[in-house]
Amino acid sequence: MPQRPSAISLMLCDQVAFEQGTQKPFLLGVFTGVAADGFPTLPQRFDVFAALTDGQGKVTMTLTVVHLESNQEVYSQGMIVKFPDPLRVVNLRFRVRQLQYTVPGTYLFSLTVVEKEHGKETNVEIAARRVRVYEAGGS
Repeated sequence: MPQRPSAISLMLCDQVAFEQGTQKPFLLGVFTGVAADGFPTLPQRFDVFAALTDGQGKVTMTLTVVHLESNQEVYSQGMIVKFPDPLRVVNLRFRVRQLQYTVPGTYLFSLTVVEKEHGKETNVEIAARRVRVYEAGGS
C-alpha cells in the first residue's frame, strides 16, 4: 500500500537543472512574485521543484494553481512518482509550460497526493506556495 510522502520544500524557479552523475538539483531564478505586462498573460514557462521524503510505493501527485480571490483553478498537472524507500529524499520537477494568469492577485500553488480509503479517492495537500502576480510598473 502506498505511503503519503512529506514535503521538505516547494519552490518556483525559472529552471531546475540536475547535475550529471550525482543528480543534485540546481534551482535557477527562484521567485515568489511575477510582474506581468498585461492580463491574461502569455503562457508562462518555469519549473516547480519539490523535495519529498517519507513516501513508499507509487503515489499519484498533482500540482494545482488556484487564484485565491476567485477560488478558480487555472492550472493542473499530475504525475505518478515512485518512492523506493521512506528514508530517501525524492527530488521532483514539474515543468509548467501553459499556465496563463488571467488577472492580477495571489495564486496558490498546491502539491497534493491522491489517497484511497474505502474505495474513495481524496486529495491531501502536502505543500503549498503563494505567488503574487501584479502588473509591471504597478504596486
